[in-house]
Amino acid sequence: ISSQLILHSATRYEDLIVFLQQNIQQFEIGPCGCILLTVSVILSRSINLVRNDFDVLTNRLIGSHGYCTQELVNLLLTGKAVSNVFNNVIELDSGNGNITILKGVTSRSDIGLLSLFEHYDVCQVGCYLKTPKYPIWLVCSESHFSVLFCLEKDLLGDWKTERRFDLYYYDGLANQEEEIRLTVDTTQMCAEDKENDLTPPLEHCIRTRWQGAVIDWNGTDPIL
Repeated sequence: ISSQLILHSATRYEDLIVFLQQNIQQFEIGPCGCILLTVSVILSRSINLVRNDFDVLTNRLIGSHGYCTQELVNLLLTGKAVSNVFNNVIELDSGNGNITILKGVTSRSDIGLLSLFEHYDVCQVGCYLKTPKYPIWLVCSESHFSVLFCLEKDLLGDWKTERRFDLYYYDGLANQEEEIRLTVDTTQMCAEDKENDLTPPLEHCIRTRWQGAVIDWNGTDPIL
């Protein structure tokens, strides 16, 4: 496919928007849209800077079984292919004079990220991803990605709006057709039954952002 690619460059945001509007079908129709998007973000960042973003130069954007790595997810979300989801940079001193630098997200992202791995204490997502500029979150759960979003654009700008609000969920891999609307109530605390815990993974992800919130699926069968 690389031999068939034509490179177009834009130096102004307005020109980029016009170009995408005129050629959006190339990203939407057929099997190549994902590849085109990936190549575009790599070239926009530049190959050298993408490599420098990694914690380790041997890291990859595509991992085992063709899965995208955290580096690729961060590149798509933030424009930098850093290897971690916490805020800023962490320096680890081994005690023998060697310092390991772990690179995280350095500014508030437009689009956020919630991860089931955080529920299991495998990682800690920083506030730059948990509290994005827009109330849209990529959800990492059950070996694939889906999306949560809120129609209230100012949700994250006023704590009062976070008392009770609706999140809409979409899972493209599941060929979802029905609307899934979840009502999140942070004024109440969810009672956990750890011995008989059939809590949907999506609820665990949401509670990494709104701890203990009560979540109503509004008649939709919870996704277990």
